[in-house]
Amino acid sequence: MVPEMEQASLVFERLGFSLTPYAIHGDRDPETGEVKPAGTANRVAILERGYLEILTPVDGVDTPVTRHMRSALAHHTGVHLIAFSVSDADEAADQIRSRGFELQPTVNLKRPVEAEDGSQAEAAFTVIRPSFESFPEARAQVLRHHTPEHIWQRRYLSRDNGLTGLLEVALISADPPEAAERYSRFLGRAAEQDGASLVINLDRGGLRFLDARGAAEHFGRVSRPPMPAVGAITLTSSDLDKTRYFFLSQGLRPGAINPGHLLIDESEALGVHLIIVPE
Repeated sequence: MVPEMEQASLVFERLGFSLTPYAIHGDRDPETGEVKPAGTANRVAILERGYLEILTPVDGVDTPVTRHMRSALAHHTGVHLIAFSVSDADEAADQIRSRGFELQPTVNLKRPVEAEDGSQAEAAFTVIRPSFESFPEARAQVLRHHTPEHIWQRRYLSRDNGLTGLLEVALISADPPEAAERYSRFLGRAAEQDGASLVINLDRGGLRFLDARGAAEHFGRVSRPPMPAVGAITLTSSDLDKTRYFFLSQGLRPGAINPGHLLIDESEALGVHLIIVPE
């Protein structure tokens, strides 16, 4: 999440992402068809597997979502939302409730898009959200993509930087076992010990939970956003040398955790470390 889009877009473009056009979200009433402003807008960095969304509040719109966003941004600029895709949103909602979470009203999110053939279209999502307070590290939600063909358009895939997928999100907190148990219950997946970390493996990618000391050891440097926070995102590269040379050509300073990784410091990536590993 960012307070304004223009500067954030420049940061992502420097990292080699071809962003989707700026789009404002609306919530469509399934009975009346009326679209109400959601108060958010985005641009998206599309990967072959997953995507990174730059989300910003829209001026003049006051909703529970925009109030939460502004509160989160007052804490720090960075990653404040993790979305998990599902094939059946209603079934996922029932399962999440059965595991003890109260859910907010279902959101039928819409935004205008240009389809691959140049025609005007609409991207549609069903979004299931627990209370914002349930996940202080990063807002968690599940969603169903009704129109994936309008999201994963070939023209928006990153090419120059070699980045191909979203592999892992690392969450930093004072009590990693408690955070891991909460996300584990929400997702219906067990957390497992992995060295000094706890990890939840998903069908695609996973979550890693660490404290501040563990994060410093895992990333090779201190994570500066105040806890709790998302400290790092791990992305895959089809060619690590290509990715390194692209970053250098942009004046970035890729570090290394070990010879098989690259690391872009959070100061060059909107408040979150980017860890790059081979596919």
